[in-house]
Amino acid sequence: MLQLLLEHYRGLGYRVHAAPDGLQLGIIAANVKPDLIIADIVMPAAGGVCAYARLRSLSVTASVPVIFLTGLPLDEAAKIVPKGENVMLLSKMDSIFQKLDEAVRSMVGPAE
Repeated sequence: MLQLLLEHYRGLGYRVHAAPDGLQLGIIAANVKPDLIIADIVMPAAGGVCAYARLRSLSVTASVPVIFLTGLPLDEAAKIVPKGENVMLLSKMDSIFQKLDEAVRSMVGPAE
């Protein structure tokens, strides 16, 4: 899934960085200062929700929009994902790129 997302968004012209797990997500995001973070709820070494809490505690990533992708049923996932401004939850099963592309454009605009 990670490789698919990387290739897709690079192909659209976005600058993309990848983190293999929640721990690396926090480290990479703090260094890169991204415009948007797409994270899975279930990730190795600190899940996406734990990584989100760490990101929100850092000034450089506190307001970065986050899209959570999940393979969990959305009603279950909605109980886990933090509520807040600039936070979106999408199912991996729902026409992933159509909805995800719309969410990316709405949060950061089109690729340059």
